[in-house]
Amino acid sequence: MARKTHSVKKGDTLTGIAKAYGTTVKKLLQANPGITDPNLIRAGQKIVIPDAVNETKESTANKQLSVDTARRAPGMGGPLVDDGGNSVADAVKAAADTTKIPGSNLGADTVVAGGNINTNLTQDTFSMEQLAARFSIAASILKQDASLVKALNRIMGMSEDGKTKIGGVVTDPDLAMAILKETDWFRNNTDDWRKYQFFKDSNPATYQADLKANAEAIVKKYYQMGITLDAETAIKLAEQAMMKSANVKGNVVNYNQDYFNKLMADSIDFSKKRILPNGKIVYDLGGKVEAIAESLYKVADDYGYPATTSNAGFSRWLESNTRGLIAGTVNPEDVDNELEARAKSMYPGLTDQLNRGLSLREAADPWVTALANEWEEDPKSLDLNDDFLYRILNQQDEKGNIAPMNLYQAKTMARKSPKWQYTSRAKEEYTNIGQKILQDFGFLG
Repeated sequence: MARKTHSVKKGDTLTGIAKAYGTTVKKLLQANPGITDPNLIRAGQKIVIPDAVNETKESTANKQLSVDTARRAPGMGGPLVDDGGNSVADAVKAAADTTKIPGSNLGADTVVAGGNINTNLTQDTFSMEQLAARFSIAASILKQDASLVKALNRIMGMSEDGKTKIGGVVTDPDLAMAILKETDWFRNNTDDWRKYQFFKDSNPATYQADLKANAEAIVKKYYQMGITLDAETAIKLAEQAMMKSANVKGNVVNYNQDYFNKLMADSIDFSKKRILPNGKIVYDLGGKVEAIAESLYKVADDYGYPATTSNAGFSRWLESNTRGLIAGTVNPEDVDNELEARAKSMYPGLTDQLNRGLSLREAADPWVTALANEWEEDPKSLDLNDDFLYRILNQQDEKGNIAPMNLYQAKTMARKSPKWQYTSRAKEEYTNIGQKILQDFGFLG
């Protein structure tokens, strides 16, 4: 009976052949004394299968090898096909390894090209393309980098020009990586960038679909924030989101959540303004940016900071904190603490109340209400920077201590303001005084 043989196909290894036929590499070597290097077998070579192999395994051997090869293919490059030449359905997913960006501010639909470099060089022979794919080296990059070609030739046991076989394949992954680390491709780029370029080059259709989806997700996110984003910029940001990191002018830039938040914050347009019915000038914003700005207007007003863009200092403060809150470099507590410190400096007599967590408007409410009643105004609209309120809340005694006036003194002080002269109470009192004078002189009965 003729001995069974296996015809080596591209991508086969002795380990894989042994597993497929239910034997061991040692037995294969014993049956094939012509194989002097177990790491060196070639396509078309006949491998004798030991007689002791179970017959039932033979019938499934070729099919099993094809399946194993297809599963390895995403790390090897080249067309991914099964026994009948059909596309392997999972190949794109295995090669791209697209995953959600954890915690990304770009939205849940954003994906990023991933996958780990496979440095396990147990295969006996490689083509340049297969070896490049093993290390996630894009074909387009390989054509442009002569140092990469030389390095891969060394790993394959070839001379640097690839013309002469000088040894076996370098199977030690650490040694193989050490050779690659000497190239510009490795020194000048991040691992993320290398994976991204390989995914882009080897899966163009999937890459374009993911790029489009990411760009649309970014445009949507900016729109929700109230920021306009052009298509060219959206595509650039989508590429960066998929890339995750890159070496830019010698520095590694991580395209993470903080990076994109800062870009978004810097994109806010503060050039447009509008006038409110009360005369205050505010920024004309939209979306979530407008909501953040409005909350800052409110808290600034509660702490006595003149909340109008006609105040240059407030404008700078509002722009800085709006951007900071979106970029994540400022939190609401920072804003409150800053305004609280300002209020204490402005009204030291209310320090105790401010220390208890009250806003300036809450702490000053009894005196604000007293003034507003005398002036017949809405307490909520009374300016905390009013000169009369300032004097009422910062009365200094003989010892130099600063404390607010009592409410009777506050009402008396309020009547010294020109505002009081235009109130109905003032007009009534003036009328009564006039009538009394006329009566005293006998002009009225």
